[in-house]
This record gives sequence, structure tokens and C-alpha cells, in this order.
Amino acid sequence: MNSSLSLELKFKEDFEKLITSLSNLKNAVEENNPEKISNYLNQFTLFLKNYFEKEEKFMEELKYPDFEHHKREHDLFKKKIKYLFKKLEKKETILNKEIVEVLENLLIEHAIHFDKPLNLYFKSRIDSLTEFLSREAFLETLQDFITKEKLTKDITLILFELEDFPLIFFSLGSQITNQLLKDFSTYLRNQFDIPNILFGKNKENQFLIALLGVSFLEVLEFLENLTEKVKAYSFKFENKKISLNISIGVTLYPQDGKDAYSLLKNAEIALQMAKKEGKFKWMFFESKFLKHFEKLNKFKNIFEKVIREHLIIPYIQPIFDVHTGSVVGGEVLIRILDDKGKIICACDFINYAYELKYIDELEALLGEKIIEPNFFGLFKNRFLFINKVVTSYDKVRFLLEELKVWKTITENYNISCIFEITESSILEFLDFFEMLSTENKTEKVGIAIDDFGSGYASFTSLIKINPKFLKIDGNLIRQIFKSKKCYTIVKGIVSIAKELNIKTIAEFVENERIAKALREIGVDLFQGFYLSKPVSVEEFKKLIS
Repeated sequence: MNSSLSLELKFKEDFEKLITSLSNLKNAVEENNPEKISNYLNQFTLFLKNYFEKEEKFMEELKYPDFEHHKREHDLFKKKIKYLFKKLEKKETILNKEIVEVLENLLIEHAIHFDKPLNLYFKSRIDSLTEFLSREAFLETLQDFITKEKLTKDITLILFELEDFPLIFFSLGSQITNQLLKDFSTYLRNQFDIPNILFGKNKENQFLIALLGVSFLEVLEFLENLTEKVKAYSFKFENKKISLNISIGVTLYPQDGKDAYSLLKNAEIALQMAKKEGKFKWMFFESKFLKHFEKLNKFKNIFEKVIREHLIIPYIQPIFDVHTGSVVGGEVLIRILDDKGKIICACDFINYAYELKYIDELEALLGEKIIEPNFFGLFKNRFLFINKVVTSYDKVRFLLEELKVWKTITENYNISCIFEITESSILEFLDFFEMLSTENKTEKVGIAIDDFGSGYASFTSLIKINPKFLKIDGNLIRQIFKSKKCYTIVKGIVSIAKELNIKTIAEFVENERIAKALREIGVDLFQGFYLSKPVSVEEFKKLIS
């Protein structure tokens, strides 16, 4: 038998059993051993029956378009076998080697003309890695339930995504990551071996589940169960255990979509909203999400044009000495231009830039705008604060390289450059920032921890990365007269910072009353609308002159 045939068949092992039984039958015929001939002939007919039944069940479940034709071929093959048996029983023919070879050839021809096309169709319908339905096959099957079956109106579509997938892929490589996906898919199938459930694969790290005839309360129970099962899962690789995190979007038929495709589209929207809430969160689709995504689409077009035409303008938020009121530096902020050339404030677009993942490109363009001598001249003997969004290990590595560039700039222009990084980012990539801190031997380049005290506070980071500044979270500053706890926390942060020789900056200083309280607490620097709103480069030049 052509071995490549068996490799391309869905039921490879069953087919090989048939060929082996015929080979054994041929040997028995050559030995002229009646008992073996009878045993292997019965074995062949049993294997053939099982093979055909398994194929037919599979074709029916797959909704194979050539099912009836293929089934008729099975019936014809069985009739030929039955006819042969009758001939043998009546002793009208003798089973010999040539007859066995005819059976073998008939079987191989069947595989070539019928089983192989079935396998090709199967491959187009089934994701080869997970063995779940492909996206198109899943949607077609779901649509069948909606338009043809009409057994129930209780249809739920669940779309979930494996979070941190790029990091897993980067850490493990493609081969091991594929093994993980295959293992996880098997785990899912085994954990939810229940009726009226349909599994599918959407994108590389997204899975589809349809629940048919399941009540809303049962859907909630299923979602709870799904998150618990995923939390319990781990993939063992060498001496490591890889755990997974997911976010989930959910749509219900018919209120969230009249067909399978609209259900999936809205589930994708719900998934994006769930991802904003954090890991292991699920979100049911709501029509109000559409307005949000209309805004996203609008800003997507704006960002594309901004990046294409370099429509970035640097603005500067001045930073003041608490006691002298002099400008000691400034934080560079992003402003972009809309279609009419009007400046858009960061507060109106920054969240969309994060969500659409344009922030790195906008940040890079801002960097290009400020890397020039006239701009550096504004910060001679002053601090230049530059925001750095860190969302990946690659970005931290890039920051290490950028550090070398800024060392040269600070030496040439006598400025101090401070990378402003959120506390949450530092804690997520603490080891890398510790390395960055170790490699940074110059006093002219440093780190400011932004939003310190925002809920992530870990004083371990102060020891490991040795920041030059702490920017106290603006929400704490705003609340110092409304909450004694906030006042105490700010006072505690300032006290610890002084002990560690770290300068403190208070953001959102909005009036004299707040400014006076912060002076008494011992804050070193101010930033806020009470002293100055963010200004253009020209306005900053006037301010410092």
C-alpha cells in the first residue's frame, strides 16, 4: 500500500488495520491454513464494517456535502464482499492470493477516490492543531441551528482570548506553543464533554464556543466553570508550568445578532471591552458598546493620518520648585492635529491610543520632534521629563538602548533627562528596570515613578531601581482634604522619599490651599493648573525667560 495514502486519511489507524488484515489473509491463503483464512476473513469484514460506520457518522456530523454518494459507495463495496462470500460458501470460487489482492486494490481505490477527498474537506473545516471547527465551519454550523433547526432560541456564542500570547510565543517558540495549544484544546474538550456544545477556533489565540438550548442562568454557571477550569490548567514544559489567562466576550441570540456572523462580530466587541476590565473577566454585549467602537474607528483614522503625515506637536507641562516658584523643568506631552488642523488634547485621545495600540508609534514621533538643539536649549540646567509607555519586554530592551542615546545628549547640552514610567509598568517588568538602573551610571539620566500610590504601591521598587523622582498620584493629591487616609498616605510617601533621598513631585496641584498643604508636608516640586497648564514650546520659552 502507498504509505502516503494512510497519512492523509482521517481514520489512519482503522485503514491500516484493514490493510494488515488483508495482508495476513494473503499469507494464510499462501500457507493454505483454513482456520487462519476464516479468522482473518472475519476480522477483515468486522474491521470494514467498523471503518465504514465510523466514516459515515463522521461525515454526518461534518455535514459532508458528498455524504450520500460516499455512503452509496460503501453499500456497493459491502455488496461486492457479500457476493464474494456467497461464491465462497457455494464453493463456486476458491479464495486465492489474486482475489485478496483484488480486495486490497478495491480498498485502496476507495481511499483514493472517496476517503482522500473527505480528508481534504475535513482539513478545510477543522483546525489541524486543535481539531476544533475552523472559523468558517463553526459559523456555518451555528447558522444551521439558527436558520434550519430552530430547535431553540437559547443560543449563546462565547469568544475567549488567551492573554499574553505574544509573550508565551516569544518565550517558548512556535513548536512548543503549538503543543500548548493542542494540549489546551484537548483539556477543554475533556472538561466540557457535554451535549449541545460546539467548539471552534477563531484567530491564533482565540476560541469559539456555542451553547445550544442553554438558559441564561446556565450560561452564567458555564462562564464561572470555564474561568475556573482555565485557572486550573497548566502546561508542563521542562521544569516550568505555564498558566493561561483569558478574557471573554458573550453574545445571545437573537437580541445580539440575527445570524452567526453578527453574533461573532458583537462578541468581538464584547471581548475588547472585557480585556479592558482585566484578566478572567467576561462581558455580555451591550448596544452602547457600538458607540465606543464608532469612536475607536474615528480615532483609528486620525492616528493613521497623524502617523503618516507626522501631525504631532510637543507640549510642555512646567514643573515648579515649591519654595522659589521657579521652573526647574517640564514634562513633554503629546498633542495631535485633527483633519482641520485643530489641536487635540491628550485627555481626548490617549485612552484610544492605548486601546488601539498606537501609543508606541505616537511616542516615537514625539521623540523625533524633540531631538533637536533648539528644544534641548530650553532645558539647559533643567529637568526634561519624558513619558515612556512600557507594555512589553521588547519596549524595556528598546529603553536600554535609548538610555545610551540620552546619555550623550545630556552631556552635550547640559540637561537632565528623566524617563517617566508608571508604577504598574515598573512592577510588571521589575527585573528589567533593575538592570536598567544598574547599567545607568550617569547622574544626568534617571527614572521617575509616575502615579506612585495609585494602588500598586510597592516600596520594593524604590530599593531595586533607585528612582530620582516619585510623582505622587494625582487622585491622592485631589483627595487630601476630603480623606484623612489620602492625606496620611501622601505624608508617608514624602517622608519615606526624603529618607531615601528621592525628590517628590505633586501632580494636579489645582489651588493655593492644596499647594500650601503640600509645602507643609514637604513635597519638593509642583505640577498643575494652579501654576501653569500645559503650554506650547513657544509659550514655555517665554515662561522660562
